[in-house]
Amino acid sequence: MKKILIIILFSSLISTIVNSDIKQRYSIGEKITNEVILDNKISIDLSDGVWEVVERTGWRWGNYTGEYIFIIKANEKEIVESISLSFLNTGGKRIADVNSWLYEVVFVNKHDGCYKRPEYYKLELFHKGATINCMIISHTDINKEIYNPDDKEFAYLNEKIVSWIHENSIELPKIMLTSEHIFFSRSASSKFYGYSHSINPKFFEGPKTKFITEDTSEYHPFNIDKYPIHEKFMNNFMSSQSLIHVSLEENIGIKDYQKLELSKYINKKTETKKSNGTDKGDIVSQIKDLKELLDTGVITQDEFVKAKKKILN
Repeated sequence: MKKILIIILFSSLISTIVNSDIKQRYSIGEKITNEVILDNKISIDLSDGVWEVVERTGWRWGNYTGEYIFIIKANEKEIVESISLSFLNTGGKRIADVNSWLYEVVFVNKHDGCYKRPEYYKLELFHKGATINCMIISHTDINKEIYNPDDKEFAYLNEKIVSWIHENSIELPKIMLTSEHIFFSRSASSKFYGYSHSINPKFFEGPKTKFITEDTSEYHPFNIDKYPIHEKFMNNFMSSQSLIHVSLEENIGIKDYQKLELSKYINKKTETKKSNGTDKGDIVSQIKDLKELLDTGVITQDEFVKAKKKILN
């Protein structure tokens, strides 16, 4: 349920950005299923069930545009999962200023960023020039993140989620597992993309959590070695999120040399599926083949989405 870094990017311009006239794909309070779509490159298949759009914001400032979507799935008044999707379209303008600005936010931000932090379980990063390809796997103390975040300057950004929690009498999980993904490569797109996914272990057959603060949690890197069941669950989560990251790299068009080396985190159970005793092979290759069929017009967008979801499931 962490706010992806891109929302801080937008917030740093809050005095000059106004609501955009971009056509809205979703509205706050809307219920969605199957998939959430950010733009023509990024869509995420959703787990079964009904998701609600809790936040949706668009910006336009001169040549820059931005989108932010935050959705939650709740079960019996308790949060099951959350996803945020966002982009900032730099429009290829003021390149030097944009590069400096992105560096400050992503690498100099003292509370979160694409650099090693003690609470991160795993960080994978490609950074060369202005190109950023980053994946962070961590655990999140939800009460702290929402009601008492480290960065008090941007605490107001949680206003909408706090209102939604209170209006719906939602019970917060103590600890959630979170993946954050950031992509910016001008050779692929003028957009800075952000994606974040958080899960409540309770609804994914995860082990019970006894310690419920960020520092004491069984999932903290300093503690996890003492809790092998929690470590195994975290590694399975990292495996599934690594696959999603690889898929997003393909969709955005990240060059091969800019991609992260994530195969070491993808376990056999996540990577392959067997149907009728037949090994279906590598999921990433299957998705890439599907994308080629879509790009050449052999299959429709709907057929692509359905086939991809079947592979990932």
